[in-house]
Amino acid sequence: MNQSAKELTAESAELLDLGVVLGQNNTFALLAGRCSAAQAAAMRRVREERIYKCCSGSWEAFCGAYLKISRSEADKLIRLLEEFGPRYFEVAQLTRISPEAYRAIAPAVEDGALHHNGEAIELNPENAGKVAAAVAELRRAANLRKPPLEIHLRIERLQKRCSLLILEFEDIVRKERCTGHWPAFMAVFQHVESELGRLREDYDIE
Repeated sequence: MNQSAKELTAESAELLDLGVVLGQNNTFALLAGRCSAAQAAAMRRVREERIYKCCSGSWEAFCGAYLKISRSEADKLIRLLEEFGPRYFEVAQLTRISPEAYRAIAPAVEDGALHHNGEAIELNPENAGKVAAAVAELRRAANLRKPPLEIHLRIERLQKRCSLLILEFEDIVRKERCTGHWPAFMAVFQHVESELGRLREDYDIE
């Protein structure tokens, strides 16, 4: 006679739950975007309830061995679910939109549809082209509404990029001086040097 659910030990019940979640994970990986939200919810449950301890010593090891993704990727999916809910996964499946871009258009996503120019475009594979086009327009509009970046922030970003560039130059100088790549490197170096000199002369930079 089979054990009833009430007769299962706590460990057996956890193993049963884990089997269900893993089955969901494998299934959701093959289905549409709306199921990816359920996949993330299943992973969140395994992590928060520590169900993974039934078969793995850590959440990181469990992700690699059973979910076939890294811990950081699993945690990222869970964070996206917590921040945006299922809607992000539905749109991302159709447009591969980044989380940053989705934040700009999130107000237009409601009740399983993308609302644009008075039209509610249902989030399904048949409308993938229309959804992608509407997302592109919404993103362009959002970018136009952004205030220009203040000059001190632009200078700070420029300084960081220049510092990284100098480090890259130094690394190549140390490693490639006597190799066949040196002429190509010197061509780049001289081009940068020449362009900086041109800027100094054209704009009378002292």
